[in-house]
Amino acid sequence: MLAGKASPALGEVVGAYHLEQRARGVSPHTARAQAGDLDKLLDHALRAQWGSWEVSPRTLRGFALELGDRGLDPASQARILSSARGFFKWLWETQRIQQNPASGLKNPKQVKRLPAFLTEGESQALLDLEPSVDFPSSRLACLLELLYASGLRVSELVGLDLQDLYPEQRTLRVLGKGRKERLVPFHAQAASILDTYLGFRSSFLAAKALAASPALFLNQRGGRLTATSVRTLLRSALEAAAVRSRVSPHALRHSFATHLLNRGMDLRAIQELLGHASLSTTQRYTHLGLEELALTYEKAHPRAKS
Repeated sequence: MLAGKASPALGEVVGAYHLEQRARGVSPHTARAQAGDLDKLLDHALRAQWGSWEVSPRTLRGFALELGDRGLDPASQARILSSARGFFKWLWETQRIQQNPASGLKNPKQVKRLPAFLTEGESQALLDLEPSVDFPSSRLACLLELLYASGLRVSELVGLDLQDLYPEQRTLRVLGKGRKERLVPFHAQAASILDTYLGFRSSFLAAKALAASPALFLNQRGGRLTATSVRTLLRSALEAAAVRSRVSPHALRHSFATHLLNRGMDLRAIQELLGHASLSTTQRYTHLGLEELALTYEKAHPRAKS
């Protein structure tokens, strides 16, 4: 960090902010990201010879413009400016500054990217990749099937416990972003694949003489499978199925939403299944639906080929 190079008037205040953030229970990942972002702000302040953190909105906009001049993508700029806004809000709330110069600081315009997704054929090839013959293969098959059947995030998938399964109703209780619970259905084929995995899971624990675990998905030591491990497994499966490159495991969630929309499901129902707080987030998938509609139109309209 650059705090060691800063004057007490600047660097020590940043250090005090980090200490308070940690005391508030901010996650290590968030703390590291904030530290990196505020290092950039601190570096700029030192080079621009700010005498204190009491600066004008115009002076602070100079930092925002520098981020763009350095060629950072809009998403990175937005994250750094978000950290800066949080820092200046804290400075103002703790009466270290008289006015908050970051209150009107806006993010750069974001480039809207359509989420990557698999075609129905690619999804089928991925899900039919490997028969369930043992614990690892049945686990992989179940991971893939539930991601596509229920549109789960990877983090939601690994957070599932056995008590979150309602097999008779074919429903999962999912803990989503903001610790909001939702119930998500899964189809009969997914239920069969899940049942097969649970059988291998029980045999695996017994053969290894491992203690029972509440987690649905286990690693080779009997503990909860991590999101990082799941992403590694899924990337390998995507490669083995010869699915297009640069498609992330999250693409199964996007595919779930896109295919349901293309087959006529209401957008608000998809919003509920995905656990989106805002319908505008779900509306990204309407663009993909319109692309599919345009292709169908081109093939079907008598005058389209002329």
